[in-house]
This record gives sequence, C-alpha cells and structure tokens, in this order.
Amino acid sequence: MKILIATDGSKVSGRAADYGVGLAAKLGAEVLGLYVVNLKSLEFFALEHHDSIPGYESENAKLRREGEEALAALKKRCGEAGVAFAGVIARGYPADEINKLAAKEKVVMVVVGNVGRTGIEHVLLGSVSEAVVRKAPCPVLVVRRETQP
Repeated sequence: MKILIATDGSKVSGRAADYGVGLAAKLGAEVLGLYVVNLKSLEFFALEHHDSIPGYESENAKLRREGEEALAALKKRCGEAGVAFAGVIARGYPADEINKLAAKEKVVMVVVGNVGRTGIEHVLLGSVSEAVVRKAPCPVLVVRRETQP
C-alpha cells in the first residue's frame, strides 16, 4: 500500500508531509514522494528573460536541486517515523504529474498542500490541489496552510 505525498519544499507542503507520513505510519503504508519541476515556472522564466537558453538551463537545474532537497527532507521525515520511502522527480505540470503517478503506482491516497491563492495569482498559477482533487484516481487529502485567527 502506497501513499503519494507531493512536495514543493514549501512550509505548507511540509505540513502536508507531516499528515501523510503520520497516516502512512498508522496504516503501515509506504510513502512515494513526488517533486515536479514545474514547466509553468520555466515558461515564466523564459518570458522574463527573453528565452535565454543558458539561463533557462540553469533555472531548470536550480529547480531540480530544489526537488532533491525537498525529497531529502521528506525521506528524513519518513525515516524518523519508520516508514518506507521512494522519491520521484518529474518534469511537467504538477497536477497532471501527480495524477499520472498516482494512477501508475495505484496509490491509495494522494496528500497535497494548499496555499490558498486568490485573485490574479489563482488565475495565472491555478490551484494544483483543486486540479488533483478533480481528476485523481483515488482519495485526496488536502492540507491547508495555517490560518491566522
């Protein structure tokens, strides 16, 4: 039994990881960690830098390093909880890659964080968690960021 935890290394994905790892420990499940090198980020970079190929490649490498760091942090959480872990770095659009991997690996649940973007940010960047919930092949646990009282 596997639980897919999507991470981008942010504080909210860390909260989601805490929930997902805790759930995996209670259920005796493995954790499949996923970081997606977001093509939308690379598209914005190319627009801002007039398609500078050397700059694009260094941005791509930077995002990959961030993914390795995010997965290493998730692996550490799993190790501390005694949960088996495997990590994957994919390249694409996060919601699509999350749902593709969930279907391919036949996971029992997907765990994602939700930043709660509104307005123009929501229009430009969309909501990964909403898109995952709409098309996921399994249940999805969406962990919201901490709200201020």
